[in-house]
Amino acid sequence: MQKHSRANEFRRKRVTSRLFLGSIVFIFLNTFPSFGQPLPRFYDAIALADPASFLKVPANWTYADSLLIHPEKPNSVRTIPGKKYLVGKPGESLLPKFNARNFRLFLGYVLSPGASALLTLPGGATILLSEGRNLPEHVQSGFTGLPPIQDAGKMAGLLQTVELDYESFLPSQNGKVRINELKINGIVVQQGQYLTHDNATPLSLQVIQGTIGVNRLGYREFEDRRPIRLQNLTYKIYNDDWDSRTTNLLGESGSSPELTYQVADGKKTFNLVYEGDLIVEEDGDYDFMTIYTGAYCQLSIDENVVLDTDNSNSQEVQDTNVRLEKGNYRVKLWYSKLPWANAALGLRVGKSGIRPYDLHAKASLPEPPAKPFITVSPGKGKAEMVRSFVQLPFENHKRTHCISVGSPLGRNYTLDLNRGALLQVWKGRFANTTEMWHQRGERQLLIPVGQNEILSGRSSIARLNTADAPWTDSSAVNFLDYRVNDQGELTFRFALGPSLFQDAVSATESGLQRTITPERNASTANYVLLAEGYRITQIEKGLYVVDGKYYIKTKNGASPLLRKNDQLEELIAPLASPLSYSILW
Repeated sequence: MQKHSRANEFRRKRVTSRLFLGSIVFIFLNTFPSFGQPLPRFYDAIALADPASFLKVPANWTYADSLLIHPEKPNSVRTIPGKKYLVGKPGESLLPKFNARNFRLFLGYVLSPGASALLTLPGGATILLSEGRNLPEHVQSGFTGLPPIQDAGKMAGLLQTVELDYESFLPSQNGKVRINELKINGIVVQQGQYLTHDNATPLSLQVIQGTIGVNRLGYREFEDRRPIRLQNLTYKIYNDDWDSRTTNLLGESGSSPELTYQVADGKKTFNLVYEGDLIVEEDGDYDFMTIYTGAYCQLSIDENVVLDTDNSNSQEVQDTNVRLEKGNYRVKLWYSKLPWANAALGLRVGKSGIRPYDLHAKASLPEPPAKPFITVSPGKGKAEMVRSFVQLPFENHKRTHCISVGSPLGRNYTLDLNRGALLQVWKGRFANTTEMWHQRGERQLLIPVGQNEILSGRSSIARLNTADAPWTDSSAVNFLDYRVNDQGELTFRFALGPSLFQDAVSATESGLQRTITPERNASTANYVLLAEGYRITQIEKGLYVVDGKYYIKTKNGASPLLRKNDQLEELIAPLASPLSYSILW
């Protein structure tokens, strides 16, 4: 029995995250704290609370501890004094003291209803920041003038992020720059765009309309340095079986000026072991990546195994992080070729401030065979469903009895039938099924294609002796069957003890609507888990925001109970009569 998987993940995050668990409720408004979220790894923070981080803080930019935003009321934005947010309104741009020309940028922000802003890059290109509305006339977040791959924006009042990889090809002042990748809320929306370079245009953020609150700003500057190299490489080719994990049958040996599988080219299968010197010219935490097609690949530094991975069918990237001081080390790389696949072997290294670069010969990592991108999409006016395995990011096991449903409205979800648990919801395109249907890979996972929100993952229905009893998550919830209507929407049937329930989920323009109805033996001891998170805040009667990620909106006069469970908060509601609520994001 898997208990409290989501709660365990929250607890793990508490190691590095400060929680804000106050109980203040602002009626009609969304109190929106930063939750002490750290920047992603390797980003250097630009201190928002320090005016010295900027050329100046214009009068239309103010400081706040939190923003109070109603998702449907543009003129209801309020702030609480403090220093966690920089809050901007239309007027002058905010200009960080930032002169990098090769960098990754991270921005965390929240918008009021109808708000938009422009992030101007060195060189003059702009990125529009807006809500995600799924409306034909709505201009989506992304590069202005170039439609993004999909609308990855979120509703007003919810936390959003931008991640940008910007690479300059100077020294020529008239040189080009390339936007390697642009992510909105973790979703790649644009890639590989070349732009002209203009040293006179600084990085800036300008509010076009409404209000924006910035709660995180960071960067990772890259320099053109290569502080690690390989030399004095020798190799041995063994004829042991490709899956034996042994090196007893030496075939041949020699030296090589560079790392390449081609010293054994022409052999159907082999074990190739390289040894040599790893020259480290500066201290640092280094990311080592093996990229290969083979049975396994093992990397050792000074006889310590730092990376050991198994079967890779299509040059998958495996990585590890190793702290190294300046000096010389002995390195060993052991690679086994699969008998049915073309060889490919690469070793890459990077660290904070240095883009990853190759330590292998270019020919050792040829372009892999084209791998199809197999997707499933709903039909016109009808939802689509797929049974599959699903693995949540914070779990080390696969959920084996899952069904995912995609709607023509672009609002999709996954339900764990074993526990009656709503696992995730996402907007946009439906499902990537490549792992499931291409060469029958090992993991066999369905991957959401659109902007995804991970939910609690615990059973949605439980029987509690009292309203403050701990939530139970087990196989006590038994799946019976499901029914499909003419639009392809599903109604599931579950049993919990003597009680039977119908669970109907349908898509709307802005989210999902769920109605759970007692079918037999209704009881006041039955409850529904609507949401779980660090902080769940009531905006107004029947409307709640969960960790700034999504909204819960109840219907039919439901009276949810907001309670604490250890360091988390839960929103539960009695299930003695039909209960309807929406998940909006």
